[in-house]
Amino acid sequence: MVKEAWLTFLMQSLILQNSVYLSLMENFTQYNPTKVIFGREVADQLPAEISWKKALVIIGEASAKRNGLYARVVSLMNMAGLDHITYAGVKANATYQDADAAVQKAKEYGAEVVIAIGGCSVIDTAKAVALGFYSERSVWDFFMLKEALPQKALPVLNVLTIASTGSAMNSNCVLCDEENGIKKEFTSALIYPKTAFLDPYYSFTVPLKQTTLGVSIMIAYAVQQFLNEGDAVLTDYFTADLVRLAIQNGKEITENLQDYQLRANLMWLATVALNDTLSAGRNYTDKSITCIAFALDMCCKIGHGASLAIVLCAWLQMHQYRYLNRIKFLAKQVFGLEGFDYDATATTFIKKMEEFYRQIQVPTRLSEAGISINQKQRILHSFQVNKITVSNHKMTDADYETLLNLMW
Repeated sequence: MVKEAWLTFLMQSLILQNSVYLSLMENFTQYNPTKVIFGREVADQLPAEISWKKALVIIGEASAKRNGLYARVVSLMNMAGLDHITYAGVKANATYQDADAAVQKAKEYGAEVVIAIGGCSVIDTAKAVALGFYSERSVWDFFMLKEALPQKALPVLNVLTIASTGSAMNSNCVLCDEENGIKKEFTSALIYPKTAFLDPYYSFTVPLKQTTLGVSIMIAYAVQQFLNEGDAVLTDYFTADLVRLAIQNGKEITENLQDYQLRANLMWLATVALNDTLSAGRNYTDKSITCIAFALDMCCKIGHGASLAIVLCAWLQMHQYRYLNRIKFLAKQVFGLEGFDYDATATTFIKKMEEFYRQIQVPTRLSEAGISINQKQRILHSFQVNKITVSNHKMTDADYETLLNLMW
């Protein structure tokens, strides 16, 4: 028994010597110019943040009008003397076609600022419009690298209504091409929002499913950054605490969707998860989990949070030995798991994550999401169409098939 334990220790030590966890802290620049105004009725401070004459307002398909927020913001803009027109109907999976149409409307109107009222898809569309305003080509050309990097953009303000991807306070923008099944992210410092109004009250009307999918999103993005190269101790603890709190509040919110404190906690957790705080000291170039989830989004239509949960669990299983030390750290900080056997601890951590997702009704398998094994080739094709690449660890076509098999 002692001999076997010693051999296990030696094997794990060799693995950990090659682990990304043992790299040095990476150089980084911490920059985020977004002004966040957080709390109850903070949208009332909108007039104080306005210095423009004409605005294009962007909203989704119904929720901003249904919960009264749109009417409130319109009233505030009128009070501030800000002329405005509205582009409505942005879909949950924001498309470049909507962005292009909104760009045209902004140009014709002579908009000086873009104001998003809604969730992350609405905010991402607003960011794309800000970029496209000064271009004569489709905004999609930026995403497909067919256009030179933008040199200027309209300012963007947003009034957030859901805890999800953190778009209210970052420089990322995600759009898709539904016709060709492609989903891409574009990043530019030009599209950091000028001001973000985060009122948890306006997330009260978000249904349970969308709420828990948002919890899944913030966890996946936090863990994805954590798995990248760079030994950043403070960032590690930030990440672990964010994941732990997201799990805790995610469980509790399922019992009371009208709890202001829980809504507030989740809204801020989601914002911090992707506002560059958790990438400090890391070489955050490997976004494999997100990219693979994008491919699932386009072919399975199960919701980005569901795609991320399924991919994250499969990814951790497949690459468990690469991340043993990191998973062990999360296991201890998030679930209080400790043990001599790193492999067993990592396995238990993954199982506990799966148990949590199921508890909040988020699938961890494609089968749980109603996706048949008969769609396997279609999904693999989506991986190819979306040109899935992994910068820190190259994967073959066989690797992707192995990963996909772990998703059922």
